[in-house]
Amino acid sequence: MTHFYSIAISRYPIQPLVYSFSEKLKSGVRVWVPIRNSKKIGYVLREVEKPPFQTRNILQIVDEVPLLDDKMLQLAIEMAKRYFSSVGEILDLSFLPSHKDVKSKKITEVKNRYLILSASVSKILISRLGRREEEIVEYLLENDSVEYTYALKKFPRSSIKSLERKGFVRVVEMDPLFHPKKLKLNSEQKMVVKEILSSPQKPHLLYGITGSGKTEVYFEVAENVLNESRKVMILVPEISLTPQLLLRIRQRFPNRKIGVYHSALGAARKKEWLRAVHGEIDILLGTRSAVWVPIKNLGLIIVDEEQDESYKQYAMRPFYNAVDVAKRRCELEKATLILSSATPRVETYYDAKEGKIALHRLSSRAVGKLPAIRIVDMRGRRTEIISQELISEMEKVAKSGNQSFLFVPRKGFSPRMQCANCGYIFTCPNCDVALTYHKNTFTLKCHYCGFSEKVPDECPKCGSKNLIKGGIGTERVENEVSKIFPGLRVKRIDKDEINDVSSLEEVLKEISEMKVDIVVGTKMITKGLDFPRVELVGVIDTDHVFAIPDFRANERAFQLIAQMAGRAGRGVEGRVIIQSMEPDNSVFNAIMNGNIEGFYEEELKRRKMLGYPPFKDLILLTIQDKEANRSKTFAFQTKNVLKGGPFEILGPVESPVFKLKNMYRYQLLLKCEKLEDALDFLRKRLTKENLKFDPSISLKVDVQPYSTF
Repeated sequence: MTHFYSIAISRYPIQPLVYSFSEKLKSGVRVWVPIRNSKKIGYVLREVEKPPFQTRNILQIVDEVPLLDDKMLQLAIEMAKRYFSSVGEILDLSFLPSHKDVKSKKITEVKNRYLILSASVSKILISRLGRREEEIVEYLLENDSVEYTYALKKFPRSSIKSLERKGFVRVVEMDPLFHPKKLKLNSEQKMVVKEILSSPQKPHLLYGITGSGKTEVYFEVAENVLNESRKVMILVPEISLTPQLLLRIRQRFPNRKIGVYHSALGAARKKEWLRAVHGEIDILLGTRSAVWVPIKNLGLIIVDEEQDESYKQYAMRPFYNAVDVAKRRCELEKATLILSSATPRVETYYDAKEGKIALHRLSSRAVGKLPAIRIVDMRGRRTEIISQELISEMEKVAKSGNQSFLFVPRKGFSPRMQCANCGYIFTCPNCDVALTYHKNTFTLKCHYCGFSEKVPDECPKCGSKNLIKGGIGTERVENEVSKIFPGLRVKRIDKDEINDVSSLEEVLKEISEMKVDIVVGTKMITKGLDFPRVELVGVIDTDHVFAIPDFRANERAFQLIAQMAGRAGRGVEGRVIIQSMEPDNSVFNAIMNGNIEGFYEEELKRRKMLGYPPFKDLILLTIQDKEANRSKTFAFQTKNVLKGGPFEILGPVESPVFKLKNMYRYQLLLKCEKLEDALDFLRKRLTKENLKFDPSISLKVDVQPYSTF
């Protein structure tokens, strides 16, 4: 008997196709199917009636048992519709980038290896060891243990092996420091835990000031879920937050199986995915892509730092938002959703205010006190990078033996290089942006496409050798700090300096062990990281954040400054210095006066007046082509096709970054009262026939963009 199936095609931007097969297949299995002159992976969605047209046969079955259940298939179908994508593209997110070798049933857990002392103190005291061997032993006496891979970077392998042969150290596949560590909750935290557990199928906003113990609250909820034999997923916005939170999870849940899933894992990513899919983990910690991992029996999803724009995928299709996906997945799984933030998105705050999400406030710090905040007026001080006020406070911190954190919005030594004679700004030949000057490598670099070149001797326009640097970047601040405090240990944290997980783990370890006095960083250091000896936080050049031409500019500035200020005063009395040429900005007033709700209410009034989320939904259409005129023509053609739709059309206008990677970009912004109606209209109108489609022209549809920039 011949059966017919609706099949979504992997990595193919088309809707599901119908194929035939001689056997009965279950929904959720993968198969190989012919398409044009090649074959591709397909996902069986459901069995259908025989169609009135000729079908092609399924070539081969990939899975004996479906890895995707009906809930994951339903999620994919809904999200494909919401994000103007194909079901196959969405389902691809539930699997590894390669579909090869993902059928194994039994996967051994990946265990970390640690170096520990195995000799008594008395034996150490009477032994004669080499200088490097003594360094290793002293380090272990102070720290009890060290991750083996870190030890190999820090000490010579030969010295470690020598100590092993002598019986002084040994390597174990567990961390002896991972003992149960359950902090006692205060009355406010206990009340929030009780409220969340009493409404398990309602989304919850855990809204508390920095350091108020939000993590311990959701750990307590997680413990209850785990005790019911259900699984827990914890999402973080960036890989930088993974190492420290992973350590806390292992300390808090020493007898549970923990998995980690993010794009930087390399070969280990496959093992972690398989463990999760086959039910061999209890808690999965990951970045936005982890929300798609097809874990069975999911009982809780925690979205930490829910306000972060990293949860939105906008660099490649499909352009989804992991927070919204998590919300719908919890509804389908009948699981609990906790959104945690000290500075939630304006839309999330509004939903909580309207009762769509349960709101839980934590108003006091569980450990330490809120830092004192001071604004330094930088007007008339254009030559000053670090104010005298901030330098004075850093000197006090240095004397106390604590740490200072300096936040800088941008990477590099200087955001631009300019000719002082004719005003020419060195720009990327591929993108319509200024090149960033990097002093260490003496290069100009584009942080959009990666183009770089050596700094020229003269201006290409007028030939002048009078070239100047403008603006402030992390590298420049690091350079300045090193000059002012030559005896202190300075560490820079940005994506130029920290380019993989191991280097990040190493620098975080150095900071926690007080081997760093001053940290200079971008937003990688603004949230989630917990260092008790940070006494001072300095925020440099905040005006750059306010100046971004986007409706979320105030919200972003508020979140960055509030999160950065929250790094101070967790274990010592803290202070925050904010430098600005706009000291009377309402954002500063809200933060300094503790009037956080006041900021949200003012922002909601502004958004309502201008017609932005949460009062209207947005769809951003970006048209790009190698020729500017063709891109412009197609943009106006697209607008004509969309006239009469259930939305207001703004544009077309040049995108703020007009030329990007040799492509010229125009954009249209649609403001909608009802998103579903707008998407249905777009699906009917944005067709090859209506647009006289030219395959060389790209049309990007971004639903609910985090930024219009």
